[in-house]
Amino acid sequence: MVTTIAANNMEQLHQDILDGEVEPPARFSKLGREYNRWLRNSKKQADFLDRQRRRAGGVVPVRKENPFGAMRPRGFTGRNSGFCAVQAGPPEWQTTTNLGCGFNPNVVGAAAPVVGTPLGRHVTTGAEVACDPLAWFREGIIANPSCFVLSLPGLGKSTLIRKMLMGGVASGHIPIVAGDIKAEYVGFTQQVGGQVIKIGHGFGHLNPLDVGALGRVIPLLEAHSDNPDVAAAVVKAKEQIHGRQVTMVSTLVSLGRGGPIKDFEAMLISAALREIYESEDIDWLNPPILQDLIDHIEQGSDDLRVKGRARTDEQWDARIDALVLSLNSLLDGQTGRIFSGQTTTPIEVDSPAVCIDVSAIDRGDSAMKAAVMMACWSNAFGAIEAAHMLADAGLAPQRYFSVTLDEMWQVLSSAPGMVSRVDELTRLNRTEATSLQMVTHTFKDLAALPTEEDRKTAMGFIERAGMVICGGLPTSELDILSNQLEFSPAEAAMITSWSRGAPPKRARTRGARANPPGLGRFMIKPSKDGSPGIPVKTELFASEIAYRLHDTNARFEDFFAEGAVE
Repeated sequence: MVTTIAANNMEQLHQDILDGEVEPPARFSKLGREYNRWLRNSKKQADFLDRQRRRAGGVVPVRKENPFGAMRPRGFTGRNSGFCAVQAGPPEWQTTTNLGCGFNPNVVGAAAPVVGTPLGRHVTTGAEVACDPLAWFREGIIANPSCFVLSLPGLGKSTLIRKMLMGGVASGHIPIVAGDIKAEYVGFTQQVGGQVIKIGHGFGHLNPLDVGALGRVIPLLEAHSDNPDVAAAVVKAKEQIHGRQVTMVSTLVSLGRGGPIKDFEAMLISAALREIYESEDIDWLNPPILQDLIDHIEQGSDDLRVKGRARTDEQWDARIDALVLSLNSLLDGQTGRIFSGQTTTPIEVDSPAVCIDVSAIDRGDSAMKAAVMMACWSNAFGAIEAAHMLADAGLAPQRYFSVTLDEMWQVLSSAPGMVSRVDELTRLNRTEATSLQMVTHTFKDLAALPTEEDRKTAMGFIERAGMVICGGLPTSELDILSNQLEFSPAEAAMITSWSRGAPPKRARTRGARANPPGLGRFMIKPSKDGSPGIPVKTELFASEIAYRLHDTNARFEDFFAEGAVE
């Protein structure tokens, strides 16, 4: 029956085969024999070969070759031509990164560069991730050696920064933490052989008139003053130190008064300091203290009285009474006796790391904290300028610094002018060969600054940061950040998932404490144009765990032990 039907419709069968709609029947099947006999009898074979030649571009087909036919919506017609009646999904394979060359680390999303300090592994692919601002700036990945870190408390922000600083020390860079509010960088500084300066009530003195590292290199520069460039650098350094001393004393007086210092009082401070340095007892290695300044102003030289428009002793006393009272209050008042002597521990320029620990200051003493933070930052920048001046004079190698502002909201609100100082650093840190790490909890911390001018200035920190690193953040925070950064839906979902706490348990369990899912997980965004971020899970090395460099819950150790089940 099949043969009869095939014979009656052989013409149609032949046309369907030529058009690629059906496959030719098997040669030795019954239908195949009938079809071949029909071809011979009806003399269609010549036409068949001619059609094949036309399909093959005029080339005579070889034996068993079946050239492709016309292109149709489902592919080319003809045997083995790619024609598909049903569209299937793309095939998937799984292989190792060694065998799948070119597919490492993944064929979609962001790469995981191993440039700089090793931090951990890519959250998705498991590839190694290394990152720090100076290394990425040298590689050209970012245009500015700075980073802004945002994350909720307890998710490992400080751990991430400490790992970056460790890599910087290994590369010869000098980390400076000018005002460690929670003493989170003391252990790291001690482990790398750095200098820890502790400031607080009963922990030594901090001289507001200290010349700092910049003043202590002036004798070395003067020994080579036969070089015109070095001589010019000496003059510049002296004026910088003088300006910093006047600014420091004026700011401290303003903080004590709760209002600005008068212009003529700042002028008298400046003139008095210039006269003091003309004394034989004062030099750059033995700077004056506040008591020396107070005594010189009370004595009142002829030049000071002329500048103060005081023609009698009574007029002079009236002119300086308020200023001297404010200066005396710095020796023993709201700030205790911290500013009543020479600096106990000056910053060493050649130290591998510097940490100024201010954790001993009462957190509720805002005036004390503001005054100390201003002095710390003044000394820190003096040390950086001193190192650059020595390098410019050819007396020391070029050094690279890394300044860290952890708990940034406290630093910015600690004293007037701190926002402007940080803003200046974000604009000039490339000129100063200094990387900058700014760390805070949320973007809302910047919006909580006391003045509108400070809030507007601080909002620009993220825009100028070379990279932004986001840990676990709530959805409301991402809505605010969307004006500064572009997050894909997958990135936003990942960051918000890291802000959740660990799931509650029915009872205490044996073993380690539960950790929140976002602990140590961060999204590195090196670009603000919507480029994919790099999700990384920080990993601690054995030495970091052994020395407990990142254990910020040390005071809870006994409390955690009470909850362990034996």
